[in-house]
Amino acid sequence: MFSAYGTISSINQIAHDNGKFAFVCFLSADPNDHEYGPQCAYKAMQEMHGKDFEDKKLYVAPALNSAKRAEQKLRETIKYKNSKKRCNLYVKNIDPNSTEEGITEIFKCFGDIESVKLFPADNSPKAYAFVCYKTPDQA
Repeated sequence: MFSAYGTISSINQIAHDNGKFAFVCFLSADPNDHEYGPQCAYKAMQEMHGKDFEDKKLYVAPALNSAKRAEQKLRETIKYKNSKKRCNLYVKNIDPNSTEEGITEIFKCFGDIESVKLFPADNSPKAYAFVCYKTPDQA
């Protein structure tokens, strides 16, 4: 599958509790060509990341040491949480007899709703809700 992107010098496949992992290394026949491998790897990442393979989506990214990978995961987590902040709406002055389904009906015309959470659920006169859309534009 990856040989279409260049000459492979090595492949290391590892079975893990989370699934299979593989490290693919591209290398030029010319020992002085230091750009061939990175160019092949970049093209493979661009075209193969997210593709279907054996009923799963491929994750194709540069190989990182554990410290760099942990740093990257933290950045992705923070980015995800921040993106959700822009998608989450606070709605107050809701009829105490409202339901999450009723709130969804009212707000679904503006976009794809990821979740609706109604507070308090005990029919208090000061009911409020959080409506979370899939994208900030919809919110």
